Amino acid sequence: MLNQMTHVINDKNIMFNVVLSESKEDNTTKMLVSFYDTRYDHTQYGQFVGRYYASTLLGLDGCGSGIKDKGLNLHGGIDDWSINAENANHVVDFIEGKDKTK
Repeated sequence: MLNQMTHVINDKNIMFNVVLSESKEDNTTKMLVSFYDTRYDHTQYGQFVGRYYASTLLGLDGCGSGIKDKGLNLHGGIDDWSINAENANHVVDFIEGKDKTK
């Protein structure tokens, strides 16, 4: 499951590409979720905004309860870079394989 992608559009009508990829660390494979602002073409996905472990976003790593029904500020210094609860639920479904728009 390398570089699967979906997208979300936040409350400010900004589209983010959301990319699911794998990272091999310490002989284990971890899933990463990266967010890209599609307004800027710095990469094939847009401008890189942030990257999180999928387990963190799902609330499975002991660092909190995840983003489901909450939303997420993707970068504290940029007001445009956030997703709402509906977007977050879409990302959770995508990570869990329930998203059909990949």
